[in-house]
Amino acid sequence: MKNKLGAYIQKLMTVVLNNEEEQFVQDLAYSELNRLNTDVSEFLLKNRRDDEGEKEHTEKQLLLEK
Repeated sequence: MKNKLGAYIQKLMTVVLNNEEEQFVQDLAYSELNRLNTDVSEFLLKNRRDDEGEKEHTEKQLLLEK
């Protein structure tokens, strides 16, 4: 579990923190990280709702089997 982040994300984070990089390049990397954050958040919210619906369905099914 040493490397939980992908190589692409790690490189973007390194660019953002590297003071030797041009500000424009740092800003691009920061924007890309924000876009990825939004995409991951939307994915998690979408699938969380699906999981809750399945959980309710499973609970109802278990109650009917008793």
